Amino acid sequence: MTDSRADIDRDRILATDADLQDQLGLVLERATHRQLWLLFLDDDRRLANPLMPMDDHPASPDELCDTDDLGVVPFAQVLVHRARAGCELVGAREFVFVWERLGSERFTDDDRSWARAVAGEVGRAGPGGAAFGLDAAAPLRAQFLLHSTGIRQLTLDDYA
Repeated sequence: MTDSRADIDRDRILATDADLQDQLGLVLERATHRQLWLLFLDDDRRLANPLMPMDDHPASPDELCDTDDLGVVPFAQVLVHRARAGCELVGAREFVFVWERLGSERFTDDDRSWARAVAGEVGRAGPGGAAFGLDAAAPLRAQFLLHSTGIRQLTLDDYA
């Protein structure tokens, strides 16, 4: 990622996924290495702080992770739980995942696998997040792929 955080328009309402993709394209531009971005949107659907990169997620969303609070569960479950907890912590309405990796804009099996697993975990808990032990869990707004030349949204049709 280049240092383009000055391009974040904190007042811009991201009412549509196209608006969100446009803003993320300005902020993140293109992939530099494999990592995951977790972003939050406030009640007015504006980008909220913090923008959180994570570059050490496992190769597979099904890799088991031993946690103190959830036990031994697939990493995708931990990821969604932590995203929802992050929303509560920062007072966000919804969260967004951006899967960053070098390569073309074409979705890979890995891209689809991660998107499917995350969407499945979000759906498993339902809008209230009861399966995660959260009272008012925020929903997943969208998932995107940040590739070598830009950004592209992963929709249900791409990974179902």
